Amino acid sequence: MIVLLKSLATPIVWVLVLMTLGLILIIRPTKKLRFKLGKCALFLGICILFLLSIEPVSNLLIYCLECQYKLPSDEVLSDLDMVVILGGGMNISGGLREHAEARGLTYARVFNGVRIFKQSGARTLVLCGGSAVVTKELARELGVEENKIITDTISDSTMEHTIELAKLLPPAEQRRIGLVTSALHMLRSEKTFKKQFPNDIIVPIPVNYIYSPEWYFPRHWIPSAKTLLNSNYAIHEWIGIVYYSIRY
Repeated sequence: MIVLLKSLATPIVWVLVLMTLGLILIIRPTKKLRFKLGKCALFLGICILFLLSIEPVSNLLIYCLECQYKLPSDEVLSDLDMVVILGGGMNISGGLREHAEARGLTYARVFNGVRIFKQSGARTLVLCGGSAVVTKELARELGVEENKIITDTISDSTMEHTIELAKLLPPAEQRRIGLVTSALHMLRSEKTFKKQFPNDIIVPIPVNYIYSPEWYFPRHWIPSAKTLLNSNYAIHEWIGIVYYSIRY
C-alpha cells in the first residue's frame, strides 16, 4: 500500500497519465466532447509539468514545510539525552557498484547529525533505516565511538522508525530526544515521534534545507529537472502528512 502511494505521489506519473489520456481522447474523436476533454487533459498535464519545474512554484511548496523549523540553540542541544538520525535510503551493491552506498540525502543527514551529536550533551546516537548498515561506519569515521551507536536496520518508513526504536530503547520518561532529518521531512517526522513517544520530549533538529530565496530572476522561470525533483520531494511530504494523519 505504501509503495503504491509513493508511486502515485510522483508528479511525473500524473503528467504521463493526463497526457496519455488526452492523446487517446483526441485520436479519432467521434464526439466533440471527447475531443475537448482530450485537449483539456493534455493542457492540464503540460501545465502541471511546467509549474512544478519552475523555482517560484517549487520554492513555495518547499518553504511552507521548511519555514516551520530552525536549528535549536546550543543551550537546547547541550541538554539532549540522545540523537536520532533518520535514514534517507541507500544504493545497494550490484552491477558496477561493488559495495552498498548511502544516498546523498542520507549523507547530508548523517554528516550534519554527527556534527550536532558531537557538539551536544547526548550520550547515544541512533541510526535508523536500512541505510544504517553503511551509515554506522560513516559515523565511526566521523569520530563517534562504536559503543555510543545504536542501529535500527529493519525499518523502512518514518512510522516504522518509531516502532522499531521503541523496541530498542528501554522504557523511560522525559528523555530529551534530538530528532535529525531533512527540514522538508521534519513536520511528518516530529508528529510521528510525538505519537510514539508521548512521555518524552522531542527536539526537532532540521538539516539539509533546500529552499532558495533567490527565485525571482528570469532564469528561475525556465523549467529544470532538478526543480521538478524538489517539487516531487515536497509533494511526497504533503501526501505523507495527510496519509499519516488518516492512517495513524
